[in-house]
Amino acid sequence: MSDGSDSSEQPQETLEPELPALPRLPEPPTVLYERPKAAEDPTERFLKSRGIGSKDAGNMGKAMGIGTALVGSIMGGLVVGWLLDTYLIKATTPYGLIGGFLLGTISGFVNLVRMANSLNQ
Repeated sequence: MSDGSDSSEQPQETLEPELPALPRLPEPPTVLYERPKAAEDPTERFLKSRGIGSKDAGNMGKAMGIGTALVGSIMGGLVVGWLLDTYLIKATTPYGLIGGFLLGTISGFVNLVRMANSLNQ
């Protein structure tokens, strides 16, 4: 059984052409980057000139919010009481308005005490 091929012969290796060596890239330059400084906030400059820190300014904002919360609670109670009188109870007596005022006042003072205690911590 000799068909002209020798079974002991190893298959021919396919020779791939060698690629030329790539040139080495230069190392990246060392760059020292400094982040640009932000312009100073005029509000911060004003507060610092008077010896007030940012924590104090935040507390001032909370203190101003106490009055707003008190008035808002009372007004909210009045509106809810008026709506109850007008649409739900449909009475000529202002019991809903008076009750809403009292509940709004009580909740407003509870919020006032909570906010004042958070300022003292």
